Amino acid sequence: MIFTSVLLSTTVYLLALAPSSVQGINQYKTIGNVPKPATCGNSGVLPSGGWIANKRCGYVMGTAMAGQRFDVHSTDGTNYHYGRYRGTGGNFCTWLVPSALDLSTQTTIAASCSTDTAANMCNRNTFGRDFDSPPHQGNGAVVVPLNLSGCSGFYNYFIDSTFQTGSFQDPVPFNMALTSNAGYRYSTRDGRASMVRANVAEWGQVIWFFVPRSCIAGQLPATLNNDGGDSC
Repeated sequence: MIFTSVLLSTTVYLLALAPSSVQGINQYKTIGNVPKPATCGNSGVLPSGGWIANKRCGYVMGTAMAGQRFDVHSTDGTNYHYGRYRGTGGNFCTWLVPSALDLSTQTTIAASCSTDTAANMCNRNTFGRDFDSPPHQGNGAVVVPLNLSGCSGFYNYFIDSTFQTGSFQDPVPFNMALTSNAGYRYSTRDGRASMVRANVAEWGQVIWFFVPRSCIAGQLPATLNNDGGDSC
């Protein structure tokens, strides 16, 4: 099986991003059972909420949990949204997959995410290190195989738009002991959390989430990839 969830396109459409001085953007409540973005070659659903990423079809950086809020600064031609995710323990600028918002919950809020932040996020070294492959390689299929037995899973880790550190948030609701085909993608800059993917038996879906790096450290190769050059 080929997993095409994370790094699927070298092109991002930074269309009409609102500068932080602009007022009156729309905020919406996030929802669950979100379709995986077909524009990036995915199929299936995300029961707990839509993926958030560093760019369109980029590296998954967490999950916009159902019932939280997202400020939409802009929407590109494929209906990816750029803006601020306001989660249970995090509050940062990011991209959100299409169809992850309840459009009936619209409210007006001041803009708070800049074009500079969007551009900086395109470089994967802004938020992560020790990747499993060089930039623009892997397409989500080249992942270091893992055994996640005994690990705890969390949907989210980042807390602000610096992405320098974070805290484990939103424990996954599925049985970690039943996950399979698990793989490692990258670690956070502080080295505490690692983004992994696994086939969740209860849902029949591949889900991306964080685990403590300490839980899988012994399984990681001695050399991982920290090449730069990733961009929009």
